[in-house]
Amino acid sequence: YDILLIPIIFPGHFGLVVFDRSDRANLSCIFVDSLPSVNRLTDVSCGVFDQRRVDLIKRCICDLTPGLFIDNINIQVLPRSQFTEQRDGINSYSRIMSFKYAFLSHIVIPLSIHLPDNQKIYFTSKNASKIISAINAGKIPDSRLSAYWKLCISDSAAKNILFENIPETYAFNKNDKVWKKLNISEKNKNRKPRIGRIYTVSPRDPELFALYILTKHFPGTPKDLLTVNGHECQTFAEAARLRGLFEDNNVWERTLREGSISLNPSQMRQLFANILVFGGTEKCVIDGLLLWNMFVDHFYDRRCTEAEKLIRIDRALAIIEKLLLSNGRSLQEFNLPLPNNSIRNNPDRALDEFFFPHHINDDEMDEAIDTSIYDNTNLNPEQQRFFNLIRASVLDPNTKNKLFFLSGDGGTGKTFLLNYIIYKLREMRLKVLATASTGIAATNFYAGGMTFHSAFRFGINVEPDVIPPVTVDSYFGRRIIEANLVIVDEVTILNKTIFENVNLLCKKLIPQYKNEPFAGKIVIISGDWKQSLPVVEESSAPGAQVAASIQSSELYGRFEKHRLMQNMRVIPSEIQFKDWLYSIGTGQTGDSVIIPEAMRVNSRQELYAFVFNTGFDAPVTDLLKRLILSPTNRVVDVINSEIIDLINAPLHEYLSIDSPTSENPFAYNLADYEVAQLNRLTPKGLPAHNIKLKVGAVIVLLQNLNTQKGLCNGTRMIVRRLHQDLIEAETISGSSERGIVVGICRARNSYKELRPDGVSFERFQFPVRVAFCMTITKAQGQTCERLGLDILDEPFAHGQTYTAFSRCRSGENIRVFAPGKTPDNNGNISMRNVVARGIRFD
Repeated sequence: YDILLIPIIFPGHFGLVVFDRSDRANLSCIFVDSLPSVNRLTDVSCGVFDQRRVDLIKRCICDLTPGLFIDNINIQVLPRSQFTEQRDGINSYSRIMSFKYAFLSHIVIPLSIHLPDNQKIYFTSKNASKIISAINAGKIPDSRLSAYWKLCISDSAAKNILFENIPETYAFNKNDKVWKKLNISEKNKNRKPRIGRIYTVSPRDPELFALYILTKHFPGTPKDLLTVNGHECQTFAEAARLRGLFEDNNVWERTLREGSISLNPSQMRQLFANILVFGGTEKCVIDGLLLWNMFVDHFYDRRCTEAEKLIRIDRALAIIEKLLLSNGRSLQEFNLPLPNNSIRNNPDRALDEFFFPHHINDDEMDEAIDTSIYDNTNLNPEQQRFFNLIRASVLDPNTKNKLFFLSGDGGTGKTFLLNYIIYKLREMRLKVLATASTGIAATNFYAGGMTFHSAFRFGINVEPDVIPPVTVDSYFGRRIIEANLVIVDEVTILNKTIFENVNLLCKKLIPQYKNEPFAGKIVIISGDWKQSLPVVEESSAPGAQVAASIQSSELYGRFEKHRLMQNMRVIPSEIQFKDWLYSIGTGQTGDSVIIPEAMRVNSRQELYAFVFNTGFDAPVTDLLKRLILSPTNRVVDVINSEIIDLINAPLHEYLSIDSPTSENPFAYNLADYEVAQLNRLTPKGLPAHNIKLKVGAVIVLLQNLNTQKGLCNGTRMIVRRLHQDLIEAETISGSSERGIVVGICRARNSYKELRPDGVSFERFQFPVRVAFCMTITKAQGQTCERLGLDILDEPFAHGQTYTAFSRCRSGENIRVFAPGKTPDNNGNISMRNVVARGIRFD
């Protein structure tokens, strides 16, 4: 028998059930009152279900309680009517310890999926003949799903309701096998709400799984689900592919065909390269040669003679080769032909084009980069001193000054000075590796900027002392080795682990200088310690952020600190605003900052009206200057959804394909990664499962497509056209290029939690998010002229308050919405300001 298995509560007593498993045919159980304590070894009262088990329970209690005799045990047979509650072990312990209970809030209605006319039929011996007769007469009893399909035909109100949501307003009558409208009257209005949940379907049955996925996302009958854009599919799997819910090799043909309608050859080449680099998945292998042969005429300007055609095709291949090379890929990987003057055969030319870029776009006849500002501008004295110091260090092979940290508040010309240094050194044919911690910051370089991770070939997850496999003779290795100067902007948001790993990588590539920091390279790092610090996954505490920053690295102490103090802005109001920002960033205002009444609005509608006062159809150069910020994604998603609803245009929905991934196919928790559950996840850096867009919406890129053109992670864009498999958008961010149109295709987005048992999956989706509103951390590097700030959730990490307000040059163009904040007598409110202790404002 199993002892102490299920606790039961009697009026005034608490006891335990003992199951006797010796008689398999007649399994019975016995109730045992609470076992006696050491001081009460007599007069034990017990109750049993069955008189035949009296001796058994006596022996059980004696075995469990040393010193207790059978004669001291009183056995009483109790009728079942005396039982009031029965609980399992966890619930019983919780009740004994007086823990608070969370009772069931909803009635859950289980639902199952089956193919049409393939429902399961349940019957008993009593109704078997009746059901068989009905089946022979062609009247198959309906399941909940087939009854729902009939309801969609007969009830116009139900045809737009998902099957999973139908129990919320309809009840299934088991006798009549139909869904009937719920009668929500005053008498039963307080009953528990009802929700439906569909049983999971295995992907091993593709057709049933396709119907499951379609039913989760679309309402209607099988015919409705099979009809996609007027085309009636033969199978649910085909319908799921056309709706973008199943991976399909034909998606790339459709993408390029849609792009060929309106994109020019330069944009088509960029789209083709993006497909090759970001589109391939384990289940969807790209045939690059097939796509090239199908669309080759769209990759070059066809306004040419037959003799010029081959030359232009060859140049198109060369340009695509450069785009692939910048992402660490090659033409050979996709079975594409090599151009006549391939970079593969001339790596020196590839390096020369990287270090000395001359054109904005990828065609030789395109507009040259405008550098006149650096020829016709005089530096102020402190800028000139720093430039002279860098130039002297680069030109002197024996210099001891090799590591520099440059800081300066907004308006002191820090970014301009870095660009000036890059331009002047390139004029001297010196090689500069210009990088930044974020894509947006990388676009602030006038040409040739790239992200820090990309330059040194690091992935998303970086572990201490683990460096990427960059070799001395590789293209990426030679870039690092041959660079005369390395620049890292926005360094304050970098984690010290990757910073120290770059030091190890340089020493590996240049072993003769392994005893010097960064192998003797001259390095300029720059940033503003008042802005956000590195994100720490395990904690948002300021102390953890300080510990993760490069200030905690031994290397940081070796850098010479240089600070620009002279503000180049002459408008008094802007100077006052910068002084106010400085007091916020350095913590002089304390743990909070006062927001004046003139900067406050009373509703989100007022906030939207202020920021977007020229409407959502404003020119690209106007809309880029308008932005709303909030500390958390929760509020950001709500605001973006509300603003999308304000745009008068058709709504398009794009659904992702989510697939669980695991290095071990027999991982014990792999079955937990049910597709519907993955659909509900939106980890940091990944697009949502369901993206809702309209023409005119502002979106933000989540991948680095082409940093040279300002198409990087963090670039904001305006949607211009929406196709089934392509989004056409116009960039509204980035100083290196404005007003260019880009075709955005679906891409592979991988996510893996660092925990050994963490979720790991791949999302096939457009790498974008709606971006009328952004998180403060994501907006670092953005600038605007009209700024809104929603602090329903207040800032929680170092530098968020300063970063938010410093996105705008003037306080007159900032408005704050603070729901729940009570103004003081002057109409002012206070806002949290987190400044980490231990951070040094060098």
